[in-house]
Amino acid sequence: MLKYLLIGVLVIWLLYSPLLKRMRQLRRDRPASRPATRPSPPPAAQVEDMVACAHCGIHLPASEACLDAAQRPYCCAAHRDAGPSAH
Repeated sequence: MLKYLLIGVLVIWLLYSPLLKRMRQLRRDRPASRPATRPSPPPAAQVEDMVACAHCGIHLPASEACLDAAQRPYCCAAHRDAGPSAH
């Protein structure tokens, strides 16, 4: 039984030895000065000012705010119609 195991290991070594030598040679021939390529970061999103609703205080982007005549920001038309809160 040991004889067959030894023959199997010898056959595997003979088959993979040239492949391993080729891989080592390729690794040596590869230029070391080439930098590793990394994926570029995703583009930064546009930063937008946040405003607080004059009625409930919730924060929302300035572009989504409903403004009244006095240019106070509100989160929706219902709060704009209700007016600023008393707090």
